[in-house]
Amino acid sequence: MKPIPESVTVITGDQHLVQQTIDDFFVDTTNYIKNHYGLKPGPNCFRIDSGEIAYSSLTPGDDRVTYLTFLQRVVATVMEVRTDSNYVQYTFFRSLEGIEELVEIHNHIYEVK
Repeated sequence: MKPIPESVTVITGDQHLVQQTIDDFFVDTTNYIKNHYGLKPGPNCFRIDSGEIAYSSLTPGDDRVTYLTFLQRVVATVMEVRTDSNYVQYTFFRSLEGIEELVEIHNHIYEVK
């Protein structure tokens, strides 16, 4: 598995320059789970969601989180935070704790008999 990408900061308007890094991060994490843990074929267990972050008020701000789930467990996250200087910082996180057990459950359910 490739290392977690370093944080990236770009000026507002240049967010598209980071999109390939985000996509590659999620694809690499997905492929690692499939190949390293021996995930057997079955329905798609992965999902990417994204949403704005609301702080003290209920009004969403400029910050957002995009995350990859495997069987409803968050396994990779990208935080997008706008600074007061009008830059956007992207920070990447990954956690594969408990994935082995989830793969075993999935493989048992979709075991070919």
